[in-house]
Amino acid sequence: MNLSKHVTLAEFQNSVSATKHGIKNEMNASQIESAKLLCENVFEPLRIYLNTPIKISSGFRGTQLNSFIKGASKTSQHCKGEAMDIKIGAKGFNFIKDKLEFDQLIWEFGNDDQPQWIHVSFKKSNNRKQVLKATKKNGKTIYSNY
Repeated sequence: MNLSKHVTLAEFQNSVSATKHGIKNEMNASQIESAKLLCENVFEPLRIYLNTPIKISSGFRGTQLNSFIKGASKTSQHCKGEAMDIKIGAKGFNFIKDKLEFDQLIWEFGNDDQPQWIHVSFKKSNNRKQVLKATKKNGKTIYSNY
């Protein structure tokens, strides 16, 4: 099953940690619909703009998996099928920020020139267009406005 032209359901649910530790990581119908919206409204336009395949490093995370990997919280948008982490550079980050509708966009770690990865989310309605930068300070993740 495809969520969009270039993203399969299996790819979006894939998790090395879940497989390795026997954690079920499957979306329900509502989560699949949310993931389709994210893929159609963010991933596909970005894929066309960059004209290259994009690796999803983290898509859906069920609550058990999210807790196991010490994800943000039980309200993580990854758990709703609304978020993905992708490995793209500053060019892709800026395209999303300047050209696309999104709920949250986070420049994750890296340096001032390139993120290590980006987190992007999309909701059916009321997208905030919140742009943040994640850095580490004394071993703790700090989020600040980008």
